[in-house]
Amino acid sequence: MSDNKSMPGADWGLPGFDFAKLIESCQISGVDMMSLIDMEKKNIDALTEVNRSAYESWRNLMARQTEVFQETMKAIAAEASNETVAGRRTEIARLGFEQALANMRQLAETATESQKQTIEILRRRFEEGMAAMRARGGSV
Repeated sequence: MSDNKSMPGADWGLPGFDFAKLIESCQISGVDMMSLIDMEKKNIDALTEVNRSAYESWRNLMARQTEVFQETMKAIAAEASNETVAGRRTEIARLGFEQALANMRQLAETATESQKQTIEILRRRFEEGMAAMRARGGSV
């Protein structure tokens, strides 16, 4: 039973390492090692998905922050070069402040949404694990 055909995906991308042999050597009476390994693989897959989602969210957030900064700098440079703004500095400052608040709100909403996605991935995996345990009658 040392061939990986008895355990689909047994190499898990680790050439030269035979998980089937490892599992054969770790048989414990009353414990379904294949179920345990399958459950842990699903946990690892869920964590991988969470990390991927978190990275993409972080990358998108950083890109948006960069865009906001560049837009703000362009607006400031355009206003600074305009000689007719001398009497409107207070209004320009107010508009800049309002825009900054709007941008901060948008970035906070983006961050909150990405956290919700991450939590949803973890919640879904937890429920799958609990359902699998209930289906086995609470035993592993």
